[in-house]
Amino acid sequence: MLLALAAITPVLAALPSEPPEALVKAGFPRRLVAIDNVCAWPNLQTLRDGSIVAVVFNQPNHGYTEGDVDAWRSTDGNFWHRLGSVTKHEPQTVRMNHGVGLNAAGHLVVLCNGWDKIAPRRNAESRPIATHGALSRDGGKSWEQLGPVLPAEPGLSWHVPFGDITTAANGDLVAGTYAFSRPKGNIYAVRSKDGGRTWSHIAPIAKDRHVEAAIVHLGGGRWLAASRRFEYLDLEIFVSEDDAFTWKPAGILDVKPVSSAHLLKLSDGRILLTYGKRADADRGIDARISADGGRTWGAPQRLVALENRDCGYPDAIEFPGGRILLAYYVNGIAEHQRYHMGVVNLTLGELR
Repeated sequence: MLLALAAITPVLAALPSEPPEALVKAGFPRRLVAIDNVCAWPNLQTLRDGSIVAVVFNQPNHGYTEGDVDAWRSTDGNFWHRLGSVTKHEPQTVRMNHGVGLNAAGHLVVLCNGWDKIAPRRNAESRPIATHGALSRDGGKSWEQLGPVLPAEPGLSWHVPFGDITTAANGDLVAGTYAFSRPKGNIYAVRSKDGGRTWSHIAPIAKDRHVEAAIVHLGGGRWLAASRRFEYLDLEIFVSEDDAFTWKPAGILDVKPVSSAHLLKLSDGRILLTYGKRADADRGIDARISADGGRTWGAPQRLVALENRDCGYPDAIEFPGGRILLAYYVNGIAEHQRYHMGVVNLTLGELR
């Protein structure tokens, strides 16, 4: 039987609007508009030289017009410049859903799919298209196109990539995917043994009504996944003890309604779960912390308050020294009324 990991909604704590003195002295604001006029759904990756690449959907909508995913670079999260497009969409299609990671050589690996028949915008005839792969050996400046790399699931859709692509204990790359036909949705952990060129093993995480499984490798054979459920719009937690080959349910977080989640193992051993909260009078990016490997979770903490329900899809990275950079998307705020990728700076000690 699944456990309800949050049967009672705790009082929501919030970050102060002003950052700690250490961040101020280092020149990092609490919050800023990082990449403008994009719906983004950002994925952040730290390269071996310490710089950051953000892979984002490059149109200010939910994939209703032609577009691609682009790569942007920053040395510190304050200032960003566009490197170029990762994907090359065909006419009347859009490439937007993406998973991103680094392989053993430090090369960027992207999986991406989208929709067809969108001219002038997506309609009842539009369908998901095949997931293609791309590799970059130069930090996102140029990309090798690999073509289709994942199959369609019978009766559902093509495999849709999501979240971080991570290295397993045995050296494989592991990515989270889902295949769906609402309200049904299956989530999977797919594997590559050749640095992201081909994906040969598909392990189901859950076959029910799930979508967008965020996965994290905790070390050894232990993994966690957090997936949004269709209809319920909460998060279900899954665990693997055999290096992401098999999975079992570990509980449900009653945090609805949510956007997708992100999981990050922090340098102090705790796990940071972030997600977008979309309740009518309660919108923003929230966090919860686990100090016991995902078995239990602390009270929610509001990292940034947002007025617009069209928000969420957070992604977080940690820098040496304990600074955390959180990216998210939102369709406008009072001070900046366009789609954009926003970022928030905080410290490890502020998470509780």
